Amino acid sequence: MSIQPQRGQIAKRRDNASVENTDQTENKVLKPSLTLYGTAASTFFSDSLLWSFLFPYAVVLETSFAQMGLMRSARNLCENVFQVGWGGLSERFGKRIFVLIGYLFSGFLTISYLIFRAPLQFLILVILQSVVWSIAVPAWNALLGDYTKKETRGRVLGKIGAVSRFSGVGATILIALFTFMAPRETSPSSFIVPFVLGAGASILGALLVVFTKEIKVKTSSWREIDVFLPLRDKNFRIFLMANGVHLFTLAFAWPLFPYVTIDIVHATVWQIAIIATAEGLVTALTQPKLGAIADKIGRKPVLILGRASFFLFPLLYAFSTHWLHILVVNVTLSAFIAADVVTTTTYILDFAPTDRRTTYTASYNLIYGIATFLGSLAGGVFAESLSALNGIHQTIFAGLIISAIMRIIAGTSFLTIKETLHEMN
Repeated sequence: MSIQPQRGQIAKRRDNASVENTDQTENKVLKPSLTLYGTAASTFFSDSLLWSFLFPYAVVLETSFAQMGLMRSARNLCENVFQVGWGGLSERFGKRIFVLIGYLFSGFLTISYLIFRAPLQFLILVILQSVVWSIAVPAWNALLGDYTKKETRGRVLGKIGAVSRFSGVGATILIALFTFMAPRETSPSSFIVPFVLGAGASILGALLVVFTKEIKVKTSSWREIDVFLPLRDKNFRIFLMANGVHLFTLAFAWPLFPYVTIDIVHATVWQIAIIATAEGLVTALTQPKLGAIADKIGRKPVLILGRASFFLFPLLYAFSTHWLHILVVNVTLSAFIAADVVTTTTYILDFAPTDRRTTYTASYNLIYGIATFLGSLAGGVFAESLSALNGIHQTIFAGLIISAIMRIIAGTSFLTIKETLHEMN
């Protein structure tokens, strides 16, 4: 007799055990605590300063278009591709410890940016920080899943996201106050304050997560940590494919934005801080409401609304000639960023079983890393090649307009994704 049926029954018993385990933990929902909100606020405080100042700092260090494209590509790839492995490990050993390790070492590496400024050294540091940051992200998203259930997930994540965004607003306000009287000429030393504060907040968030709670999900064997399982989910795979196409077009413009900020509108550190403050404030105010709307009408329409608007960023940046123009662009479009942020996380958690949240998050970020790696690299190489024939202004303008057109076309791919709020119940 064939032994294949026996293997099939063993697999079936494992699947049944996994379902029972998921059912038992699905109903367990933790109540958000002060330490959870504190971790969210501290880590986003740090992240927001890095997002706002890292690449303008690279421009001040006289990074070329090609180097900028490579730097952003390497950062996107390392931050996201490594999450696939880290997600599986955090499911087995616990989520909090991985958040602790990731943000603790990220804080130390942030300080090193002020010491090692040569292009190669800077690139290596960016890659190293991206790797350690990737340790924390899937574990943190899965930890948030322990505090939510499907019916109210958008609202809860919206509130946590709002706290995070407000901390980012506070971070950039502090930078604006500390650097307002700084010299008009932007230099590497102008970035000491944001990097020091960002490092401190990252370390603080790493320490606070130790005092949060998490739901332990038992795994009986290493074979249960299948990080490629989400890719076999048809509806989730369609969502990933749509994101891959769209993220490539988003990343194409990313190497160009810092040059608009520094070389075209000549923004200072405090002006960059004001732009980030205003953007973060609007995003924080609108995110809870948009999360509640996603719980009522569905994730798909809110997600499409956010993604469809993203072509406006490169289009309006292309015509900006003053830092106030960039301020208006970011304030006006921040609500669409909030729609994208809250619904993307909610959409992923809707698909993921309780014991697979980190792997679903990691799979999304795997596609994110590959798509943005290729997009940023293509944008940087394109700009470098075009700059040999044209001036910097013409190069940036052409690249941004092309990116806007690509984003419009790619945005239509989200019409193919499945609604998860009602249809997945």
